[in-house]
Amino acid sequence: MNTAYILNKNHLSFWLRTLKSTHELIAPTRDVSGDIVLTELQRMHETALDGPALMPSPKEFLLPQMEQLFCYSEEGIEEALNKRPRVLFGIRPCDLSAIRILDTFYLGKTKDAYYEARRSRTVLIAIACNRPDPTCFCLGLGTGPFLKSGFDLQLTDLGDRFLVETGSETGASLVTAYPHIFTEPKPADGDDLYETRLASQSQFEKRVNLEQVRKHIQAGAVSDAFWESVAVRCFECGGCVYNCPVCTCFNVIDRAASSEAGKRVRLWDTCMFKGFTRTAGGVIPAEAKINRTKRWFHHKLIHWPEQFGAFGCVGCGRCAISCPGTIDMATVALRIKGESKAEEK
Repeated sequence: MNTAYILNKNHLSFWLRTLKSTHELIAPTRDVSGDIVLTELQRMHETALDGPALMPSPKEFLLPQMEQLFCYSEEGIEEALNKRPRVLFGIRPCDLSAIRILDTFYLGKTKDAYYEARRSRTVLIAIACNRPDPTCFCLGLGTGPFLKSGFDLQLTDLGDRFLVETGSETGASLVTAYPHIFTEPKPADGDDLYETRLASQSQFEKRVNLEQVRKHIQAGAVSDAFWESVAVRCFECGGCVYNCPVCTCFNVIDRAASSEAGKRVRLWDTCMFKGFTRTAGGVIPAEAKINRTKRWFHHKLIHWPEQFGAFGCVGCGRCAISCPGTIDMATVALRIKGESKAEEK
């Protein structure tokens, strides 16, 4: 059972300053162009919690876009494990749900030591979504706009105060250490929380049931002609996968500094690119764009649930923003649902 507290907004800066004294504090801030980005917080008043839900994904702080794995030389190999304690503050519930999915991939039977080093030292503090974006559809997936578990702390904006829920012992310790600013909620706070959640749920413009779509695909109701119509609209820009908080594909390369020394790095990659499956002999099994496009959707809608018990999508809507061909997850899912209904008539 989560324990709830009230934090007056006037005390937020003090609390964040104390967190920053012991952790690297990552939070949403507004850059010089006015965009909201996740970055290390330097000045507490720069925290931007009033922005849209579609902030950049926090995935890069657990799985960097380019990550040095180790250096090698004649003296041996030196691993580059990142062991700094870190707080990810103000991330959205859908992104926290995405991190939980990444955990199942990278911390399963075969643990990824580099991901584990970051994840085990990272505190996740989410802020619930009072105002979902038009592209969001997390409600139908249970990945937002409010979570019941999986967080260290979850904050809900109640106007002049936050209702703070603890979800782990680590999160609770960051609250109970400051009893002078975290107080017990009153019955009115519970009423405001209930109304806030109802208001948030009513604002969702997209209602997408991926389970229905999954069943249609498994039943063979989605033809290759449909997937061809999707693939022809793909520009192969990689925007959907690079902005996806759940995609896990990467490549590993060596960068030599000399004949005796260098470093090994891994980089984000994507199965949507033709060269991703290129073999040592130069053969590309998924050279046709339809195969790559179809595989990406099948991977997220069919294989992820089979292997990990969850869709490879949290309904954040980032692919809808980044895809110039309008073949994002929600759009394609709604098309499949629409075509299936048409066939039933």
